[in-house]
Amino acid sequence: MAGAKYYVFKEGDRWKIRYDGKEYPYDSNSDAVLAAVKAAKAAASCGYDAEVVTQGVDLKWRTEWAS
Repeated sequence: MAGAKYYVFKEGDRWKIRYDGKEYPYDSNSDAVLAAVKAAKAAASCGYDAEVVTQGVDLKWRTEWAS
């Protein structure tokens, strides 16, 4: 089945999740990561390959969670 990929990154003073062309703002990195993992787990429970990736200070993407 198709994949669900959630990107967590900082923009200005807010953290955001980008998924399916939309962005969702959060106050902290931990809030954004927790929300992305929760959404990814829900997608995985429906049979999708799901992944959460976070952007580090070096601007490289790292897998935070994967089904």
